[in-house]
Amino acid sequence: MRFKEYVRDGYVCFISGRFLNGNAGKVLTDEQVGYLATLISNPNNVQDTVVAKAYNAKARLLGWKEITVAAVGVWREKLQLEAAAGRLGVTNFRNHKTMQVKRSRPTVPFLMCSLDGWTVELLYQKTRTDKKGHNVTTYTNRLTIVVVLDPCVDYPMGYAVGDHECPELIKAALRNAAVHSRELTGQMLRYNQVQSDRYAISCMKDLYAVLGDKVIPAQAHNAKAKPVEPYFNHLNTTYCQLCANWGGYGVTTNPKRQPNSEALNRRRHSFPDEAGVRAQIDEMMRLERKQKIGKLMEKLANLKPEHTLPMSREMYLLNFGAETGFKNVLEGCGLRPTILGVKRDYDCFDLTFRDHASERWTVRYDPDDLHDVLAVSEDGTHRYMLEEKYVQPMALADRKPGDAEQLQRVRDYNVALEAETGRRLAHHYEGAKRTIERTRELPIYGTPALGACLEDKLMLTDSRGQHKDNRSRKRLAAADIEALEVETVEIPVTRQGDAVEAYQVNDYSIF
Repeated sequence: MRFKEYVRDGYVCFISGRFLNGNAGKVLTDEQVGYLATLISNPNNVQDTVVAKAYNAKARLLGWKEITVAAVGVWREKLQLEAAAGRLGVTNFRNHKTMQVKRSRPTVPFLMCSLDGWTVELLYQKTRTDKKGHNVTTYTNRLTIVVVLDPCVDYPMGYAVGDHECPELIKAALRNAAVHSRELTGQMLRYNQVQSDRYAISCMKDLYAVLGDKVIPAQAHNAKAKPVEPYFNHLNTTYCQLCANWGGYGVTTNPKRQPNSEALNRRRHSFPDEAGVRAQIDEMMRLERKQKIGKLMEKLANLKPEHTLPMSREMYLLNFGAETGFKNVLEGCGLRPTILGVKRDYDCFDLTFRDHASERWTVRYDPDDLHDVLAVSEDGTHRYMLEEKYVQPMALADRKPGDAEQLQRVRDYNVALEAETGRRLAHHYEGAKRTIERTRELPIYGTPALGACLEDKLMLTDSRGQHKDNRSRKRLAAADIEALEVETVEIPVTRQGDAVEAYQVNDYSIF
């Protein structure tokens, strides 16, 4: 009998049903396991008692064996991978269950930067007026900082503070990073790679490409991929936690690690206003830069030439420059935009700039450096860098070193402009001359002579001081030509059948 069972079922027939207590199993089939796994991985994250109750209700209908709460706990451990994905979500699953990639820091600055926004855990008080006209003061207000971090030494290359994260705040942080790179190296430098999150990535990607050669956004909801995320925790624990208006950690943190809410409530009236919190954040970033700038400059000496990417002044003004809000047209003295309430004069030494005298230009400028500006046409197809006009003294006695060189520079430009204009006119004249020579032998009747038109239009006398005689003589000559009768001749043409036809030929026609 055992041999027949072996032939039918194989070696499984020799394993006792008591092995691993399998004979006491109550969840055996795929249908039972699937239903229990669905209950355990429910997004509502229900308790084991609720899972056991729901499973047993279905078991009584289908004739399954009922299970206990302890059995649910055992199955929750067995199905911990599926349960984590369903109960805690994809983000938690990726952060805690999937395989992580280990990376090393950049070896030198300006190889990579990581940027993101953070709501600073520093509270400030703010007074507003409600609909009834009453003043209401709140003490739970916070500001947001966007940091452009160089992960080589966790150096904050750029930052900007605002009410909330938005494209304009990110743009201000990128602008600050470009300006600070010039303060460190003497020129604005771009990064070889920019890492950001996916906030407004469709409209911000082009702006990120200005700061970096390659833009590689991090995976959505993957905070571990961005080195700037742990940097925010460093700022919170190193600086913010020591302030009296510290608001604690995130909402998911253990309440035992949060500050005493009763103590915060007692001293809420001493919280600073918005300007005070901005000063706290600026001081925090100043200390960060001061502590890490030495190490940054030491590593900066190893930056290779092929990884040094300068940012041109035109690129900076085009993407980060401020606008005047008005259009300007070219005048004799150049462009005269009103910047920061002051009328300023700018001009360009490019010979082609004056070809666009009818354009309406948008002026982009750097509030911290008004030495030069960028003029952009309305359709964006033309861009010119303009420099502030040099002011020459009227009196020779007021001249100082450098005045003569600047004056000669203007004179050389005007000479070159006149030569270029003459060359263009000569080119046009040559084209017109070829056109006239090609049509010189073709008489054109019915068109008044150019001289007759000029005699009637301009009072130009001849060498004898006469004007009316010349005008009358040309008028009479034109009248004689119009009175001329057209002569015709008959040309006999012999064709087949000796038919003869007569043709009238205009003597003045051209064949």
